[in-house]
Amino acid sequence: MWDLKERETLWSQENQARLVRIVAGYQLDLDVEEVEQRLAELQVLLPQLATRCAYLKPSTLAALLRDPAGALVPRLLSLRELLPGCDIGAAAAAEPELLLLRGLSEVQADVARLQQLLGPVADLAALVQRQPRFLDAECVGEVLEELRRLMPGKDAAQMLLADPSWLLRVERGRKRLGDDPDT
Repeated sequence: MWDLKERETLWSQENQARLVRIVAGYQLDLDVEEVEQRLAELQVLLPQLATRCAYLKPSTLAALLRDPAGALVPRLLSLRELLPGCDIGAAAAAEPELLLLRGLSEVQADVARLQQLLGPVADLAALVQRQPRFLDAECVGEVLEELRRLMPGKDAAQMLLADPSWLLRVERGRKRLGDDPDT
């Protein structure tokens, strides 16, 4: 039923999170109780994600809730083995799409490519913890190319390692900055 006082509704973080959970439940064809139960399971795996629920896309939350324990546990464990010393839970909470979009073999290939792009000195675990988008080697490669183009006399890899925020400042294109029409 339509609330006639909707314009007076305060869209607090809890109200936004509730709306995201409701839409994710519709996408999964689950009732509210089942969504809350799966969200509790997910919160055990990724406690930091609960505070970000209001800011997730409903489709992302639905994908995470599809099979929280079965699909995510092996991936989280593999990522912990791949990047020891990195708080994978915090990185996954910051960029949950990274857990969903690519298979583990692709992430392993990206880690190997990142070692080539940034050099063996780079502490990938620390970089991923600071900025989870470092797990996307294609994006890092594009940013390095753009940094080389913008500042030809500088070492682009050293600039990026010294200030990882360059990754966000230089990335470009619809695929990186907004909804990709192909996904």
